[in-house]
Order: sequence, then C-alpha cells, then structure tokens
Amino acid sequence: MLPLLLAAVLVPASADMVLSVEDASGLRALLEKAGKYAPSLAPEPVGTTLRDRLGVDLLAGTDRWGLASRGARMLVFSHDGAGLIAPVRNAGSAKRMVASWIAEDPQRRAGRVAGLRLLTASGGNPAALLATMSRPAPLPAALAAKASGPAWLWMRLLAPLRAAVLAIEAGSTGIIARGLVLADGPVLAGSAPAGCTAGVACLRAGVAPAGRRAIEIALARLGVPAQAELSRASRVEERLDGVDVHVLSDGPSLGRALRVVPVFDAPPGGGPSLDASLALADLDGALAGLTPLDALHGPLATGAYAFHILYGSLFRHGGPLILTGNPSGNGAEIEVRLPLR
Repeated sequence: MLPLLLAAVLVPASADMVLSVEDASGLRALLEKAGKYAPSLAPEPVGTTLRDRLGVDLLAGTDRWGLASRGARMLVFSHDGAGLIAPVRNAGSAKRMVASWIAEDPQRRAGRVAGLRLLTASGGNPAALLATMSRPAPLPAALAAKASGPAWLWMRLLAPLRAAVLAIEAGSTGIIARGLVLADGPVLAGSAPAGCTAGVACLRAGVAPAGRRAIEIALARLGVPAQAELSRASRVEERLDGVDVHVLSDGPSLGRALRVVPVFDAPPGGGPSLDASLALADLDGALAGLTPLDALHGPLATGAYAFHILYGSLFRHGGPLILTGNPSGNGAEIEVRLPLR
C-alpha cells in the first residue's frame, strides 16, 4: 500500500485547473519569445503577477522563500482563487516570507507552512482554497500516468468530458502537449472525414456518443445554432469559414459573427480520429478589421478589439494551433501543438 500512496498524483479536490512545474526553464524560454510580440507575457510581468497572486515568482530565484531546489511547484486555480503548493528547504524562511506577504493584503491572502510544504492562496476566498489544498485527492491511475515531465497540466472539464492531463514540453519554438481526456463514455471512433482545405478553423472527427455531445455543447456555448444532423453523425466536420467582426457587440452576438459550415458523414480520410486546427494569423486578420467605433458596440466587441491590440503580433507569429486525437476507452489520447516563430 505504501508504494501505491507514494506513486499517487494528488490534486486539490475543489480545483478547476492545476499546473505542476518541476523545471520552469522551458516555460521561461517560451515567455521570453512570446514577450517579444506581447510584452505583458514576458517573464518579468508574469513574475510580478505570480508574486502578487502566489507570493513566489516561480520564473526567478526563490532563495528568500527557502524553497527546495528540486520538487514540483503546483499552481492551483479554482472559483475561490489561485494557490501554490511548493516543497520547502528552510521552513523558517518560508514562514517569515509568507507572513510578510499575507500582511500586505490580509483580506485576500492566506498561507502557511505545513511540514516541508509551503501553501499560499489569494482571491475571493483564500481560506477555503487553502483548506482544500491541504487535503488533496489522488488522480485516476490513467490520468496520473500522464502527469510527468518538466510540467504537466490537469483540467476539470464539462460533462460528458470529465478531466484531462497533458504533459507539456515548452520552449522558444512553442509548446507540445500530450496526454489523455477521460469522459463518461467513448469520445472518438474510426477516422476523421477528409475535408477542410480552407477556413480560419476546422474540426474533423470520427465521433462516438460522448464526442458528439461535447461538440454540441461547445457549439451551443459559442452561440452557434443547433445542428439536427449532428446527433446522428458518425463523422463530423465543423469548419469556421470566417468571422464577421462588425456584428460583435455583447455575448450573444458571437454566434451571429461566426460563419460555421458543418458537413456530416463525409468519407473517412484516414489518419487520426480527431484532427482540428486554428489558424491564429487568420483569426487576428479578422480581428484587425475592428475599429475604435466598433469597440463601442458592446463588451465583446471591446474585448476583441483590445485582444487584437495586445496579442495580434503574437498571433501573427504563432500557430497554427493543432489538436489531434485517437480513441482510448472512455476517453481519448490527444496531442496539442502550438508553434511560435
């Protein structure tokens, strides 16, 4: 029993997302490159945010906090706030630093040193987050097996999908993430259909029941009208031909702006069961059509205009974002690639 407990991968039960970082050098290299195109994503401003939210800048030296030189740092995100679990080398230094950090904003910060672990939390309910961070639960064995490497990400997903773990390789040339999605039932089946020679984005998949339902939910959240044939299709193509940015205003306007063209049960194309891509440069090209007057139409238009101003250069130097996958029991093995030039 003891070896099983030692091998378990633990995450706080109430978390929505956990990023575990054993070696931050790859993520720092990625941010250094991204910061050339979007200065707010450079290591220094990101580090400032980390110090404010977690106490510790994980991208820089942490000697003042007395953290151990080795061991995973676990960033925890939930509706209560953001937190950090990190191994401690010098408990005295960690206790002094966490007390000083909390004193700067005692209403929105909490933390303590428990044994050889530092726990910090900030946000709307830091005490609740700190409590759940103290009682982590083990991941299912299939997900735990994917939680490896210099960094990995665990995410809670919406039903019929349940959770995912991605092992992350990051660097100045981009990100490659590989892992597993678990669901309430089979997600993928057979080969994806051939198609999608053009478009801003495209999803092609050979789908099982949970996969069809996941696509239905995703389209509904985007405001895209329901597609009656989707519930019966075995092969699905959802192609985004363009975005009419001039109709953007509030949230419901997104569905009217997206020009989604579905194709059902086209001949199989071979290759993986899931093949999806997003041309980031083309998406930014659409957003570039927004003007300051368009931004006055509503909060979604304002956000889209600001997003283009802040991150447009990064999008023009990144992508395409590519997602591929194949069946794996009640779930799917997936790979995500995001190059950065």
